[in-house]
Amino acid sequence: RDELGIDMDDLANPLQASLTSALAFSLGAAIPLLAGAFVADALIRVLAVTVAATAGLILMGGLGAYLGDASVWKGSARVLIGGWLAMALTYGVGWAFNVSLS
Repeated sequence: RDELGIDMDDLANPLQASLTSALAFSLGAAIPLLAGAFVADALIRVLAVTVAATAGLILMGGLGAYLGDASVWKGSARVLIGGWLAMALTYGVGWAFNVSLS
């Protein structure tokens, strides 16, 4: 390790990383869940969840980029585009299997 310049004190803690990831995932999932939980109309619920998820993706992407000393705009855009693609894929699978919103 010495000849490779690896310092044991600088290595990531797997437990801390997994707990932080679980917390971030839970907080990120709560944003659209709370937005749609109290809306009765299916179309309005989908719109509320989409808007809330978009805002959450931008916020979390920007926060991650800021904490990582990266470009906040690029980080926000990367997470937003990835999230939108995931939502579109989920919608497409539901549509392909004829899943109803109501």
